[in-house]
Amino acid sequence: MYRKRYSVVFIFLTLPLMGRADSNINISGQVIASPCVVDTGTVSKVVNLGEETKQNLINAGDGGVWSDFDLLVQSCPAGTSSVTAKFTGNADTQDPTAWKNSGTSNNVALRIASRDHATTYSVNSTMQVNVDSSTRSSTFPLSARMFTPQGNSTAGTFQSVMNVDFTYQ
Repeated sequence: MYRKRYSVVFIFLTLPLMGRADSNINISGQVIASPCVVDTGTVSKVVNLGEETKQNLINAGDGGVWSDFDLLVQSCPAGTSSVTAKFTGNADTQDPTAWKNSGTSNNVALRIASRDHATTYSVNSTMQVNVDSSTRSSTFPLSARMFTPQGNSTAGTFQSVMNVDFTYQ
């Protein structure tokens, strides 16, 4: 009997805590496009800038010959209208808009531009390209070259790394 009474008392004491309340639960989400496929030639792209003489990199802003290259994303699903590339990496200490040279040549950096050289891309900048509706791909036409931010380059090797992150809309 004691056990039963204890149960009744427990239920009785919790009744004021039980009640009815209306509540609204808001649930949200987002439908996004499936990713495109980054072309295998783009995944580990190597752009050869060739050789440049230090005599051509004496004055601040002097640069070598532009080397054209493409970044390609393909197999974009229907509904994907554009692809954005974000360029990242280590900025040059003399010119933070350029990429650092990790080779042995001093006072030389990497400059990236649009194919027509009208737009210069810097570290953390973006480029957006529409998806071609017939090929379901996007091509990023770019150019690269060595240049000297402050002049007086020294002979040595040139190596630089630019990372690219693609997002799809």
